[in-house]
Order: sequence, then structure tokens, then C-alpha cells
Amino acid sequence: MITVNFSESPHKRLSLATRTETRELVKLRYLAEGNANIVYSFTTTAKDALPDGVQRKLLRLRKEKSFIQSTKSQLSTFQQEFVPLFRPENLIEQTLVAVDEALIRRLNQELEEHENSELRQALRHSDRLATDGHGLLMTDMTARYGEYLFEIKPKWLLQSPDAPNDSKRCRTCALRLQRAHASAESAVVPKPGGFCPLSLVDEDIEERERAFQSITDAQAGDISKSSCTDVVNFLAEKGYQVLETLRKHQAHFDKHGLLNSNPDTLSDDYSKAMTLRDCVLFVKGSIDAFENTADIRLADLDFKHAHPDKVAKWTSTEKILVDQGWYTNIEIDGRIDSTCLLTRRSLPTI
Repeated sequence: MITVNFSESPHKRLSLATRTETRELVKLRYLAEGNANIVYSFTTTAKDALPDGVQRKLLRLRKEKSFIQSTKSQLSTFQQEFVPLFRPENLIEQTLVAVDEALIRRLNQELEEHENSELRQALRHSDRLATDGHGLLMTDMTARYGEYLFEIKPKWLLQSPDAPNDSKRCRTCALRLQRAHASAESAVVPKPGGFCPLSLVDEDIEERERAFQSITDAQAGDISKSSCTDVVNFLAEKGYQVLETLRKHQAHFDKHGLLNSNPDTLSDDYSKAMTLRDCVLFVKGSIDAFENTADIRLADLDFKHAHPDKVAKWTSTEKILVDQGWYTNIEIDGRIDSTCLLTRRSLPTI
């Protein structure tokens, strides 16, 4: 961990602490990272409480990669394009904080040290933080004592406009099976379990319950069965409404699909739709009183600009699903793929 100074005047700033520092000090702890960003949590250097400005916050810093927007641009796009679409309480809050270059250098040094001690995944080795002078303070959705957290990747909450009319699988389930088949380099027997994204927003409450139950079962750990039941009931009855809103916007920004569009003139709307199909929903609450404490927020709404390479990848994926029949097949080696809601509803009733 690295000791830093946090100041709020004249604006929020993080700087590497010195021995003569007299202002409030906190420590940054490496928490997690993805392809584009690294996330740090704040801890105290003593028994004192964290400064108000970083309480219940995480720090996200972007990596030095050519395809990643500057932090200021990321925040501006988030505020303009996605904040108006949802209730404020259903979004991870983001605020800008200045970050000194000396601190970034020290954090990059620490990343190298983590590689030597095998604390970072091998595929992340050599990734370093950018020195663009800013980071983002974000709502901390990690679970504390007496709380639990579930993470949901909603993906495509309605069928792809490019899917054939006689499809038996939704886009997410079709891609999941295609990738499993490609990885195995042979026929794949569908594995039981999992959930179909369409089930998360289905009109049938029992269908929603089955989907949310699958999620809680996979992530419950040592959480009691009764506590998980409370979460499932809450999400299926009213907590899923944020996903209904997400589905509505996915449909609005992609009415025609990719294969029927000109890749050279693809609008920002399609980029918004793809962003909304790759976000994460965090569900956190108290073990003792989940419904009264439930905190449900969308994260990872980083605008997916339609770069030609990215559009080519999106197009290739969609063509594979259509041309190879992954949307329309319902059997592999005689086994029924019953995870997808479309498949189950297309099977004959016995």
C-alpha cells in the first residue's frame, strides 16, 4: 500500500505523501483491474476515520493504452450520454480527482513489484497507468461486515435485431455456446445451470425468480439459503426494474442491427447500445434487512467508440452466429440446450 495525501481545496487532489506532510493521510490498496482500468480502495493510516471526500469511495485510474479516452473525456461522456437514462440511485457515482504524476510513477512501480510477487494476473503484466493527471472517485460497492454483494452481467436483454426470425436461442446464449464449442474444438454438450438474460426481465415472475436464483446460487458462498431467498424475492418482484430500463434503452439505440447497417457510417447510438450490453449490475445489502438496505447500481458504462477494428469484430461475431446456425440450433449431440428462454419456450409440451 502507498500512503497519499487527499485534499479537497481548492479541488479534490491526491498526491504522494512526504515525511513532512501535515494534512490528512490515507493509503491506497490495489483492489482489482481489467483491460482498461485499475481500481484502488482507501484505508486509513491510523485509527482515525477516512476523510469525508473518500469515505465509501474507490479510486479508478485508467491504463496507458491508445484506445482509452482520457479520464476527463470518460467522465464527460458518462454524464452526457448515460446519466440521463437512469435514476441517480441506480448508477455508480463518479467524480473527478486530480492525481499527481509522482503518485502515478510510484503506483506503476508498485504494479511491477506485484508482478514479481505474482499478485497480478499474468495477462495484466506490463500494463501501466497513464499520466493524464486525473482519476475517478467512484461509489464503493464492496461488501462490508454484515453485508453481501452480488454481481450481474445482464448482457443482451432482448434478441439481436440481426437474429433470424426462427431463432431458438437469444444472442447471449447463442454466443456462450459458440464460444464453448470453439474453445473445445469439438461438439459441446450444454452444461446445466446458468441463466438466460431474457429471463431477468420476463413477464413471468417465476421465470425471473429462477434466473436470479441461479445467480445467487453461484455467488452465495457462506450466505444462508434464507438470506439468498430474500434477495431473489426482492429482485424478482421490484429490484429488476432497473434491468427493464436497461432493456428499453438497449432496444432504443439499436433498432436495425449491425448486419443491416453501413459499418462506415455507424452512428453513436449503436456504440451506446453496445455499452449498455456490457455493463455490470451490483446488488448489495444487509444480511439482516436486505429490502430496507438494498443498493442496486449499474457500473462499467464506459462508451464503446465504434473504432473500425471494434466494428469489424462485432460484425464478425454476429455473422458467425447467423451463418453457422447458433441462433437456430437447439440440439448438439442429441442434448437439449435448455438454458435459453427462447429454447425452452420453443420445445414441444409433453
